Amino acid sequence: MKHAVLSLSLSLLLLAATPALADTGSICIDASSRTAYNARPLAQHDVLARNALGSDHRAARITTTCIHIYRASFVALRSLTRCIDKGDEVAVSTIDGRHESCRVTGVTPVAESYADAKYSSE
Repeated sequence: MKHAVLSLSLSLLLLAATPALADTGSICIDASSRTAYNARPLAQHDVLARNALGSDHRAARITTTCIHIYRASFVALRSLTRCIDKGDEVAVSTIDGRHESCRVTGVTPVAESYADAKYSSE
């Protein structure tokens, strides 16, 4: 019985870590390593991210619990699984030492390209 419960628990954990089952809508931004994605500030509480590798380079708006993300901030994403999802960590910092760690509250695809999206201070 103990072995069956352990096997079931392990199976559920593996299913939860599968990108196709992640709750990110129709886009998966791979935040498993720093070189797998590009990310930059999009608004005071949002960042824009895309995959740096692979064939899918669509951009996604990542809403966060951050109080203020500056236009000049560096953005780092950290995910427990491959795809960034609600509850994962976002860290932002500026060259002058301001930094903040916060959590992802949502991931949605955006219509505009990564290059065309502009920072909004509203």
